[in-house]
Amino acid sequence: METKRVILSAIEPEHVAVIVRWRNLPEVHRGFIEYEPLGTTQQAAFLSGLTANGSRRLWLINARKGPNDPRPVPVGTVGIMDLDWRNRRCEFGPIFIGELDRRGEGLAKDAEILVLDYCFNHLGLHKVIAHVTESNAAVIPFHEAAGFKHDIMLRDHIFRDGRFEGLHVLSCLADEFRERFPAGRPTTG
Repeated sequence: METKRVILSAIEPEHVAVIVRWRNLPEVHRGFIEYEPLGTTQQAAFLSGLTANGSRRLWLINARKGPNDPRPVPVGTVGIMDLDWRNRRCEFGPIFIGELDRRGEGLAKDAEILVLDYCFNHLGLHKVIAHVTESNAAVIPFHEAAGFKHDIMLRDHIFRDGRFEGLHVLSCLADEFRERFPAGRPTTG
């Protein structure tokens, strides 16, 4: 899966250390609903369990260096979880750009649209949901640009950093996504 800016690829064992570094950055983990400091052993075990589980998918976000050097460089991860085949839905996320100097380039947007395209046009899902913490509500317009709509805010739904906070629930339906991106796989960038 790729656009002019990004390539989504499998995560290989050599990527574990950089993912752990990214996940432990305050700028990254503050967007997660749950966070515990992460080690390489934990991350490797998590990744090896993905295949057996089957209800999650996780990809490495690789950014192209530029027009003169198109070789991709890892910058973050994106995934889906809780695949529910009976009801044809899943949850989007987590997504993050761990290379902080690469934020703001549209890389996460491209990755999100590629994953939604995969969900609707490859897996045949009907609905993808996203959860956004109240403290991270600034990312809601990011999700809306990819086709998500705000469904509801669950008040005092999660406890983190010593207090309760709300959780926004957004969703994107296959028909809405295809309306926004009628040519099939979006060409972003």
